[in-house]
Amino acid sequence: MHHKSLLAILISSALLIGCGSSDDDSATDVSQPDAGIPTTPTTPPVSEFDQQISGLAVYQGALSGATVCADLNKNLSCDSDEPFAITDADGNYQIDWKSEVETPDYYLVANWQAATATQAIQARSLALKVKNPTNRAAPKAIVNDAGQGTLIASPQYNGAINNLTHIKQSRIIEMMNQNLSDSDISQLSTELDTLLAILYQLDANTLYSVSAEMSATASFTRIDYVIAYLQQVITTQIPNIIAAEKILAATYAELWQILSDSGLSIEEFFSDDAFTLVINILFSDSAIALGFTELPIDSRILSQNDWDVVLGNIINDKGFTNTLSLTLSSDLSAFSMQNADNTKVLTWISALAGQALAFEAPIDEDDDELTECWHTTDKRWYTEDNGPVTEPSITGNTYNTVYAGTNVPITIDINKINNANTSDFWLSVLNTSPEMLKLDALTWPDTLYSLTITQAEDVMCRVVEDYETYALSSFVTEETLSTTMVAEALFGFYFPLDIIIDEEDQTIALLDSDGNIEQRYQMTKSTSPSDQLLIKVAEIVEGTAQEYVYPDYFLFVDQQLMKVELNEKMQTSASNNVSVTFDNNTGFTQTLYQHLYDQVNPLVF
Repeated sequence: MHHKSLLAILISSALLIGCGSSDDDSATDVSQPDAGIPTTPTTPPVSEFDQQISGLAVYQGALSGATVCADLNKNLSCDSDEPFAITDADGNYQIDWKSEVETPDYYLVANWQAATATQAIQARSLALKVKNPTNRAAPKAIVNDAGQGTLIASPQYNGAINNLTHIKQSRIIEMMNQNLSDSDISQLSTELDTLLAILYQLDANTLYSVSAEMSATASFTRIDYVIAYLQQVITTQIPNIIAAEKILAATYAELWQILSDSGLSIEEFFSDDAFTLVINILFSDSAIALGFTELPIDSRILSQNDWDVVLGNIINDKGFTNTLSLTLSSDLSAFSMQNADNTKVLTWISALAGQALAFEAPIDEDDDELTECWHTTDKRWYTEDNGPVTEPSITGNTYNTVYAGTNVPITIDINKINNANTSDFWLSVLNTSPEMLKLDALTWPDTLYSLTITQAEDVMCRVVEDYETYALSSFVTEETLSTTMVAEALFGFYFPLDIIIDEEDQTIALLDSDGNIEQRYQMTKSTSPSDQLLIKVAEIVEGTAQEYVYPDYFLFVDQQLMKVELNEKMQTSASNNVSVTFDNNTGFTQTLYQHLYDQVNPLVF
């Protein structure tokens, strides 16, 4: 509609007043408005500004058909009255709207339905007990369990919406919610940019410009997954806002090596409880080293109090105290443990054939023989006291040391069993234990510690200055040493009439007075830790019981057989050999000892 100008209106009014006419040709009186009646002001028109934002939305590929909105009220959701657009097949979008302000302040929010369930991090892996809660709330997953995805971004990155913009904007919002100063927010934001560029291996100058192809690469998605996982794990426990990125940067190389060695996908890896514990220990050690927390981030990780209990039980002059050792196999079961005073040991062995032996023997502290072991680097024998000192260390749930007098690594991995009486692991142990032991009738301590012991290499030891030797002919060599020569040296009482020797199979059979075989032995040659010929002589028994036979070992040196001990490299199996230790502050050791004593009725020595 056409409007007259104000000047034209004023001129027109003046002419009407000055040139008005009447019948008496006199001047016309102009009535003034009543001062008591207010005039109605004219409302100025509302200014509107055209707004437009366009960009690319990606998450593990292009987000096709996603709803992207300008979140004007900044509540991190797309309300019905907020402008929006739908992304095309390549993830591109453009939103056009009008605004009452020239430069509106808003967030970008993208919503979509995830194509596969694998895009959601399963909550089961994140259900960890919080030990030192803070006032931080656990973040929402980008893709929830129902498969609904949500990404947020600041419009400052040319409309880019992706995992990195989501991380950045989420942290900025958290900083503002904590009322951090502008300088603190700026410093943390810069530090976060640097960390993300390192973790995602991107150019810091174009950090948030992520293509669909890039977002779908395996290296990119695994970082997405681990940051989201780690953020879920630590956020309610560690107040530092960018702790997840710092911890991940510190554990980067070791984490990917463990993941690579596992041969699993990232989703499979983090749904496996064993691997999850390993990684949580790695993260926890890093968090403690970085000064974020003094407590483990996972209730299954040993705290200082846990270590006090465990090390107090396994490092002492009495052997493993407050500890039950179980052997569980199809044709052999056994247990051993010491009483609460560590003055007696109770042992029970039962074979498939129904043969069983139980005995209680005193622990004679004065009967310990001084032994020395071969040090493979120094090429000499050392006792526990005169050998090189290697300080033990603790990494995660593992105690690291060496076999006394040697450089052979020994590790003891501790599996902390919380709520033992309802634990799946401990219930499975009780279910496979011999029924006669009635272990399921006991109320066990709430916390048990299962021990897995690993010895990396063989260790050879001997009694100091009192080891047995057996003379051989002066002309014998390593190459000519025969089963007959060994049999004559070791079993002279039976030689030559009451013994049968098979040189081909290297077996030795001892005969009783009636000519029947009473014992059979297998001889085996190998190389000792000292690179000398080692002779192993083991009694032959039936079935898997052979695994529990203690052989005799002899070192061939200076035309004689020197008796030694060979502690073979090993790793106790959690399924067949279970050792659990526990806190004895309630007197459970003696309760368990008496219970076992009553079940097996041992011989007393």
